[in-house]
Amino acid sequence: MASKLQEEVTCPICLEILQDPVTIDCGHNFCHQCISQVGETTEELQCPLCKVTVSKNTFRPNKLLASLAEKIRTMDPTEFQPEGEETRCRKHKEKLHYFCEEDGEFLCVVCRDSRSHKSHNVALVDEAAQNYKVHIMSQVQDLGQKDKEIIEEKKRGEGAIQVFRALVHLEKLKILEEFKHLHLRLEEEERFLLSRLGWLEHAGARQIEQYTTVTNEQLTSLRKITKSLKNRLQAPPMELLDDIKDTLSRSKDFQFLNPTPIPADLERKTREAKARHVVIIKSLEELKDNLKAEGKKDMSTFLDSLNKKEMEKWHLLQKNNSAFHTSVPVTLDMISADRNLTFSQDLKKATLYIIQDNLNNQGKPRPFYPFHCVRGSPSLSSGCRVWEVEIQGPSGGVAMVGVATELAMLSQSQNSGTNCLWALRISSSGCQPFTNCNVRENVLISLKKVGVYVDHDRGDVVFYDAITNKHIYTFQTSFDRQVFPLFGLLASCTSITLSP
Repeated sequence: MASKLQEEVTCPICLEILQDPVTIDCGHNFCHQCISQVGETTEELQCPLCKVTVSKNTFRPNKLLASLAEKIRTMDPTEFQPEGEETRCRKHKEKLHYFCEEDGEFLCVVCRDSRSHKSHNVALVDEAAQNYKVHIMSQVQDLGQKDKEIIEEKKRGEGAIQVFRALVHLEKLKILEEFKHLHLRLEEEERFLLSRLGWLEHAGARQIEQYTTVTNEQLTSLRKITKSLKNRLQAPPMELLDDIKDTLSRSKDFQFLNPTPIPADLERKTREAKARHVVIIKSLEELKDNLKAEGKKDMSTFLDSLNKKEMEKWHLLQKNNSAFHTSVPVTLDMISADRNLTFSQDLKKATLYIIQDNLNNQGKPRPFYPFHCVRGSPSLSSGCRVWEVEIQGPSGGVAMVGVATELAMLSQSQNSGTNCLWALRISSSGCQPFTNCNVRENVLISLKKVGVYVDHDRGDVVFYDAITNKHIYTFQTSFDRQVFPLFGLLASCTSITLSP
């Protein structure tokens, strides 16, 4: 059927599918260009098929045939071939043995020698296919290389994003810690100021008691002298005159010894307290004004940078109080520590001092031998946490930083099939990510301070250089239990310091 349809829309002059078909007086159809060219060579135009004389001015466009020809032109060439037979040239019905490089078309022997393709680069189908196989293989290799490059770039990009998340979380933790310390300092200052005022108030209460007591004693003495003189006025002359000079002298010499109501020392302490209050109030007012002005400007700049969708997420975040959960800084857990480790008072620093008597100790094997380890606190069972570790000590010292399950603290679990440790072994020559005892790869980077970011929900353990903020390595796993920060030292006199 397809072949028959193709015959119906084939121009009898050019033997191609009709282009702009027109119908002439006798009813036959031709390409408009083809029949026009025939008419130009003769004064009386005859139909190339039936030889009937026709008028050159009565060509009628055949829109229905044009539509059909366009549909036939877009059909798959295989639809014109009988099932089971080789594909043949639609125009010449010959087998297609050649391929035109310039037009990308299959050609029969007639097409090859035609004017349209005679000057083109034509090859046998098998030869052309073989040549293109080489091109395809080259393209496959190039695409394979691009695939590897994309994977590497994707890995670097994901690492950069993970470090970005870690640094954002770290800044959040720093803000929480700084404001916590500020609150504590303000509370300490408040307690001291109120305690000092309470002491001054108590001192004032004691002072009024002392002042009242002294003045009352003098007033009592004065009243006794006055009463004595009044009594002499009522006495007989002999009694009135008895020792009169001494009596009058005592009354004349009486002076009110007015004690100081508020001692100078107490007044000085009060002035100092008031001066301190003025300074604090002024500082707090300046701080509030600065925070208000700068905070308003900063918030306005930030909010103006958000588009509509980001603004919706911002408002949703403000409503979700859980998004601002308090993150706790990591400290060292002395209870879980190797006995050769000593700790700072704030449990942020651990130093290894190997005691000679312990070198030959045949006690229970310690976890992650030969490292001397300590666990971090608190554990993590959901959400995210970040901490940074600075490594100090003699050249060549080795440290281990990572996370582990509680099972990992049992030494026999290190070689088990279940991963319970995800860590970075750090030395002066580089670092090696490893799980349990399986080293993943060698990373040639010298680390003095390493950051660790754990997303328990996603199963990510990210390591980055805390000085350059460059991504080092990411473990992607799935946690089915809580994990602990883990630290290990190898060389004596080496130490680790946590921040924030």
